[in-house]
Parts: sequence; structure tokens; C-alpha cells
Amino acid sequence: MSETHSERRIVLAEDNPADIFLVREALNSHNIICELEVISDGDQALRHIDCLDSNQPHRCPALLLLDMHLPKRDGEAILRHLRASEHGAKTPVIIMTSSESPALKNTAEKNAALHYFRKPSKLDEFMMLGVLIKDVLDARPATSQS
Repeated sequence: MSETHSERRIVLAEDNPADIFLVREALNSHNIICELEVISDGDQALRHIDCLDSNQPHRCPALLLLDMHLPKRDGEAILRHLRASEHGAKTPVIIMTSSESPALKNTAEKNAALHYFRKPSKLDEFMMLGVLIKDVLDARPATSQS
């Protein structure tokens, strides 16, 4: 079965309720139809990745939106774990952070993150995340489900 736009699943690893709300608004404002799964801490994110490689019925997300500063485990640990995953290794990732740290940008590059989105303070700038997400999803070919 091929993946349709309505079957796209995006995983959002984010602990800030305001940012979760803004991501939902960015998706809605750009008419991105998807299932959005929110994970609020790093340990949950690692367990989610482990489920991708187990026999549990989890399919790989079309995209991971990853906040680099999560409770329990940071984004770098999550990225490394994802890239080491048999089934999740090729999942596109957009890093979301309020930091301009060169070290974080280097981590993103080392772990093949597609984009580094610095969370802006203005609403219209945050909504541009929807454009980025749409570009990533549109560039990804439909996948077959097993």
C-alpha cells in the first residue's frame, strides 16, 4: 500500500506546549495533512526509535521535528540513536532550537539533519516552518507499507 498525504506521520519531539501549538498552526496554515505524534522527552524518543526496529507495529515517520533541548535526553543522543536505527536511519529530520550554537549546527550536520530551524520570536517567522515541512514531505517519495 502506498503512503498518501493523509497517512503521513510526523513525530514532533518537543516539551514546550507553546511550541507544540505553533507547530500545529504552521501545519494547518500550509494545509499539511498528516498525523502528528508528540513526544515530550528524550527517553520517550529513544523508546519510539527502538520500536521502529522491533516487531511492534510502528511505521517510520515521514519526518522527525526535533527540539535539541528535551528533558532526560538531548537531541544529539536522539539523532545518534535514530541514525543507528535499522529502520529509522533515513528518516528526514528538521532540528528545531532557539540556539544559534555552532556546536548544535555541527551536531545536526554530523547526523544528517536536513534543516536547522531556529525558533523565531515572531509568529509569521515561525509559520515559515510549514514551508520547510512541506518541502521535505513533497521531496520524499511515497513508501510502501509492509
